[in-house]
Amino acid sequence: MGKAGFVYNYSQMITSLHRYRYWLLLQVVLLMLPGMACSAGAGLEIISHQLTARQFTGDLNSTKSAAIVSGVAKNTGEAPINNPRIEVTFYDAQKNVIGSASTYREFLEPAEIWNFSAQLTSPDAWKVRDYRITGSTK
Repeated sequence: MGKAGFVYNYSQMITSLHRYRYWLLLQVVLLMLPGMACSAGAGLEIISHQLTARQFTGDLNSTKSAAIVSGVAKNTGEAPINNPRIEVTFYDAQKNVIGSASTYREFLEPAEIWNFSAQLTSPDAWKVRDYRITGSTK
């Protein structure tokens, strides 16, 4: 009976180690995601992106600010993509949504590179501290 108990405890230990290993692997992957390319849909890959400007626009009576995300996307598929679209949601430091912006083009050939820019213009755009970017091919 002691032997069976030992095997059971050994099995629990091995199971726990496997769970920990998967948890650790997941943590490493999650840490790497912000710097990795984003897969956006059927052949559209967002290779790089960054918040490039928070600037003030307009005159003294209607002050507005702008937050701009620019980047590079590529058609990694073998077929042309009709109407590829990049969408950006902008957040303040407390993760509250400030607004969104999008950009698209009519056509993207296989292996073609797309230098895109999406701009949010609003009185609160200067508060942008983070963003979420997605792409679609529909």
